[in-house]
Amino acid sequence: MEHDVIQLANQIIYKEPKRRPEADWVQQIVDRFAKAEGVSGRTETDQLIYKKMYGKAAKKTDTVKIRYWRTGHHLPSSREEAIRFSKVLQMSQSETIYFLQSYMEKSDLVFDILSNFEESSDYIYKQRRLLMETMISEYIAKIPISRIVQIGIPYEKLAIYTRHLYCLDALSATSIASSDCQKAIAKDHMSSGNYESEFLRICKLSGEFPRRTMLRHIFLLSIPYLNRRLLDERLNALGYLPLTEGHTNQHSALIDDLIIGFLDLYETFCSGKDPLTCRHWMFEQLSKLDQYLSDIGKDEYRFLNFRILSTMADYR
Repeated sequence: MEHDVIQLANQIIYKEPKRRPEADWVQQIVDRFAKAEGVSGRTETDQLIYKKMYGKAAKKTDTVKIRYWRTGHHLPSSREEAIRFSKVLQMSQSETIYFLQSYMEKSDLVFDILSNFEESSDYIYKQRRLLMETMISEYIAKIPISRIVQIGIPYEKLAIYTRHLYCLDALSATSIASSDCQKAIAKDHMSSGNYESEFLRICKLSGEFPRRTMLRHIFLLSIPYLNRRLLDERLNALGYLPLTEGHTNQHSALIDDLIIGFLDLYETFCSGKDPLTCRHWMFEQLSKLDQYLSDIGKDEYRFLNFRILSTMADYR
């Protein structure tokens, strides 16, 4: 089965496109804009887009970023800039949402920091916050008793240590899991404040979160009862693009295809098996997959890796 996971990764990487299909879609929107404006030529189109966005004529180097946006070499640096770009191109509401979700890999909406979601009158925010709280509650309920005893967490304080358990699960799903210092890392970080603010922020949906971050969050919180349908439902409910075959990120990586294929292998292995066995297989294979991707220099596919884990990997 380990060979199957590595073989899957190689198959996905082999079919990686040189140009994002999402960039082709943006180019079609730009071409439609140029035709409507009676502009011929890509340079003239870029200049007009810049002028409409910023209210001034473009200098020679100003249009470079416009060209990069439509060709997929770079993305607008902020959500505000992306929305301004979409408005100039006269995208419809559905096109703007697709642009944000698929091309930019963002959610359809962003919420301000709120300490108490009950204070909000925003129905969508409340529903999404309730879903986040449901996922956390489910996660806590699924933690094996043997693991709680092994780590030494008082059962009555389990909720307080949620972020630490989450971080350690993420560690177990990466190449760090096979390192000699894993136990020392776990012991040290159980009492640390690392990742606290970011974890609380995402649980409260306070601000902007890339799709990859939310995908990882849903993935880890759902183990071992994980399948594509669940991931799709929760991504969609939180305003993100569901898993989509052929979808690429900014680096043209087919992460969705990799996850879909991995979940198929997981379903095949776990048919008729108990949750603890499935959980063990899941983390073992994820760790081996992450190690392989790291070894071949394909960090853009390491969808469960995040910044704090890099700090933990440097632990001495």
